Amino acid sequence: MSSTEIMGIFIISSFSLAYLAELAAGRITNAKRPLRDALFSLSAMLSQPILTGVVVAFVASNLMVLALPTYANRFAELPFLPCFLGLFFINEMLHYWVHRAAHEYRWLWKLHRTHHSGMDMNAGLMFRYNLFWPLIVPQTWMGSVAMYLGQTDAFLLAAMITYGVNVLTHVSFRWDLWLRKKIPGLKPLWWLIERSITLPDTHQAHHAYGKGAHPNGNYAVTLFIFDVLFGTAKIPRQRQQNFGLPISPRLHWAEELLWPIIKKPLLPKAAAQTSKK
Repeated sequence: MSSTEIMGIFIISSFSLAYLAELAAGRITNAKRPLRDALFSLSAMLSQPILTGVVVAFVASNLMVLALPTYANRFAELPFLPCFLGLFFINEMLHYWVHRAAHEYRWLWKLHRTHHSGMDMNAGLMFRYNLFWPLIVPQTWMGSVAMYLGQTDAFLLAAMITYGVNVLTHVSFRWDLWLRKKIPGLKPLWWLIERSITLPDTHQAHHAYGKGAHPNGNYAVTLFIFDVLFGTAKIPRQRQQNFGLPISPRLHWAEELLWPIIKKPLLPKAAAQTSKK
């Protein structure tokens, strides 16, 4: 079995297990807008491998051939561990800055906003994004570059770790708070962990508003140390009550999926309240 097949199995199985667990617990069906969220996630899951993924792979591979024609598989013989660590660190750092820029620059925010307009935390939120967002995500481009240079396995392992953390931080089950309560003696260790690795506490604060929220911070996917180092960290150590955006009910579905191709004004408050019921 190839490393690509292993990654595919890992992605499908980890997401499916998390989603089915939340479905069985009623977290999906009792969400505020389950059908809309499911359709958004399904659209992104289908479009990425057959549309944006193909575009990025084609563009990136051709750019590499033009810029570095003699570098195909040049790094294939390098040791696995340093290549994996380097790719993982670079991807995390790039994602931090692109994600941060997506909250600081309006045109990038309009691409990223769809991921934040979901009004409930669950595994499906991972794939709730504008269909053009994968064109911006560094990991999409890094994968093509790493494969061209001959470090496919190192990149795939880094991507699997990032994906696994994404699953654990988006699910509605607050396993981190449960562990804190069950193992209070590990408080010094928790102090270190929560400043090094992204946990549900910090990432769900990023998706929330109101008490315990931090939507303009906590940008790291896995290495929370970037938020600590660059002053964007907030560790609330509590459940967040309000997820999404205050304007979430007023956003038009077509703009959420297809901005900038489709631009729609906010729905009137009365219409938004009706559609929410």
